[in-house]
Amino acid sequence: MVSTHTATAMVGITGRTPAIDEQSFANSLEPLVHTDRYEADVVFESASHSIGTTAYPEYPIRIVENDDRWVCLEGHIYGRDDEALERELLTVGAHVLSADGDDEFLTQWLLETDGEFLLVAADKESDRLGLLNDPLARLPTYYFHDGETVLFSRELRYLINEAPIEGFDPMGIAQCLLFGYSLGDRMLVHGANRLRPGTKLTVDPERGAVTETALHRFDFGDPAFEDRSRTRNATELVDRFKQACRQRSGYGTCDVISLSGGLDSRSVLAGYHAEGLPMTAATMVSDDFVPPSDVEIAQQLADEFDINWSRYEVGPPNGSDLDRIIKTKNGQIGLLTSFILEFFRQLREEYDAGLTYVTGDGGDKALPDLTPAKPISDDSELVDYIMRENSFLSLEQVARITGLSAESIRRSVRDRLRMYPETDPASKYVHFLVYERGVNFLFEGEDRNRFFFWSTTPFYSIEFFRYAMNCPADQKARYDLYRTFLDELEPAAADLTHPDYGVPVSSTRHEVAAFADELLSRYPWLFDAVRPVVKSLNSLETESQLQPDTVDCIRTQIEQCEAVDDVLVTDELRRFLDSYPEHDRTSVYRLFAITSVIDDIHSSQSVLESRCDAVFS
Repeated sequence: MVSTHTATAMVGITGRTPAIDEQSFANSLEPLVHTDRYEADVVFESASHSIGTTAYPEYPIRIVENDDRWVCLEGHIYGRDDEALERELLTVGAHVLSADGDDEFLTQWLLETDGEFLLVAADKESDRLGLLNDPLARLPTYYFHDGETVLFSRELRYLINEAPIEGFDPMGIAQCLLFGYSLGDRMLVHGANRLRPGTKLTVDPERGAVTETALHRFDFGDPAFEDRSRTRNATELVDRFKQACRQRSGYGTCDVISLSGGLDSRSVLAGYHAEGLPMTAATMVSDDFVPPSDVEIAQQLADEFDINWSRYEVGPPNGSDLDRIIKTKNGQIGLLTSFILEFFRQLREEYDAGLTYVTGDGGDKALPDLTPAKPISDDSELVDYIMRENSFLSLEQVARITGLSAESIRRSVRDRLRMYPETDPASKYVHFLVYERGVNFLFEGEDRNRFFFWSTTPFYSIEFFRYAMNCPADQKARYDLYRTFLDELEPAAADLTHPDYGVPVSSTRHEVAAFADELLSRYPWLFDAVRPVVKSLNSLETESQLQPDTVDCIRTQIEQCEAVDDVLVTDELRRFLDSYPEHDRTSVYRLFAITSVIDDIHSSQSVLESRCDAVFS
C-alpha cells in the first residue's frame, strides 16, 4: 500500500538520531520558524529517529511511504508525473537504504535526474536512515555526528543550537574571510559538515555507524566533446537548454524570470520565449546597487520579446534585513546583497509564495571559459592564482586577523586542491570555481531566495550542465561558444547590447572587446588601471559606497561581544577598521558577516537586533 502526504513546513528537512520525545523535538525546530508564514511539523518518528520540517505552505516537500519504508523529498525533480515520481522515490529510497548499497544504480539515477533535491528515507523494520542529494548539491545541507548523536538539517543554525559543537573553526573562519566561503565540507564551526554533491549518507542505529559515500564527482579534465565543432556543441546545448526550460515551467502559480541586462538572464528569457512558455519578468532598480545599463537593456529585452515586465525599486537595506541574512545563512553569504530581500518581498506581495523564481544563475559557470588566464605549472602556482583572483582580503590580512600563520592557510588551500580528481592545474581551477565558489557560496545565495519562494535555473539542469562542462575551453574562450549558443537560441537576444562591453553580443565589436578583456586578464596591473574607465564608459558604476555607520556597527560588536575576541585578533581587527577608507567595501563587509554571526550566536541581543531600523548603504 502506498500513501502520500503534503507537508506544511519550513525551508527544509531536519532530523536527529537518537530520537527525542516529540515535544522536545518540535521545540528544537522553533528557532527555524523565521516568519509567521512558517510552520514546524514533526513528520516522522521511530525508535531511533526524529524528522521534521519547517517551511511556508507552498514550499515543495513531498512524503510517500509504503509498508516497508518512508521517503521525504524536499525540492523538485522535473519531468515526472506525480504517480511515476512516487513509485520512483520508493525505489530510490530502497536503494539508498540497502545494506548492500547498489551505488551504481544510484549514480546512474542521479545523472539521469533533472532536479534540485534532498531525499531522506527511513526503513521501518531496520530503522536505517539514508540521505541522498542531487549531483550538484543544489540544496545546501549540513550534518553532525560524534559517534553517539547524528543531526542533519538544511539550516546550519540547527546544528549550532542542538549539537555539542565546541566553537568556531579558526581555519574555516580564515578561509571564509579570504574567499567568502570555506572549502570542501569544512564549516565555520567545529564538528559541522557540509553534505557534498552527489552523496549518500546512511545511519545504521544497530551498529551506530554513519557512512558517507560519494556517488559522483565531476572531473573537468579531458572534455568529451572537444572533437565536435563549436556549432555542433551550441546546437546540442540549445536543445538541452530548451528542455530544461520546459521541465521547469508550470510547477508554481506563475514563472517569474529575474531579468537583468546580462547574458545569463536573457538566455533564460530567450529559452522560455522560444518554447512558448508562459512567464513574466521582473527587474530590480536601485541607484545604489544596480547599474542603469542593466535596467535599460532589461526593458529592451522585454519590449523585443513582448512580455509582461515590471520594475521594482529597491533602496538600501536596514538592520533587520542584515539580521535576517545572518540568522538564516549564518555567515555563508555576504551582507552586501541584503538589499535584495526588499525585491523578494515585493515579488511575493505582487504574486504569492507559490511563484517559481527563474534565474540565470550558473550561466557564468557553464558557458564561459573558466580556465586560468595564464599558464599554471603546479599546485603552488595555482594557490597563488586562486588567492589573487578570488580573495576578499589578502592572505596577510587574514593571517593577522585570525592569528593563524599565512603558511597554514596556504597549506589548507593546497591540501584541498590535492583532493580534486583532475591532474592539470587549469582543470583543477575549474573544479575550484564550480565546487568551492559555486557549491559553497553561490548556491547558498540562491538558497536565500527559497526563504520566499522556489528558486531555480535551467543552467544547472544536469543534462545541460554535463554537456556544457564537456565542451572545450578554446571554444568557450572570449564568449565564442556563448555567442553561438545565444544566437541559435534566439537571435534577437544576441542582437542587444552586452552591458559589460557596451556592444551587441552578435557583433564583431563584441569579439574584439572579449579579446581585449582576455588580454587584460593576463596582465592584472593593466586591468586594475583601466577597470574604472571601462565601468564608467559602460555605466556599470553605482552610487553605493561604504558608510562610517557600518564600521561603527562592527566596532560595537567588538566592544560588546567578548566572543569576537575569542575568535579573532581584535587589535588587528581594530587596526583594519581604522584604515577602512583604504579597503574595498567588499572586504569590510566580509569581516562584518563574520563578526555578525559570532555576535548573533553568543549575545542575548546582537548589535544588528538593536539596530533593526538603521540603514546600511
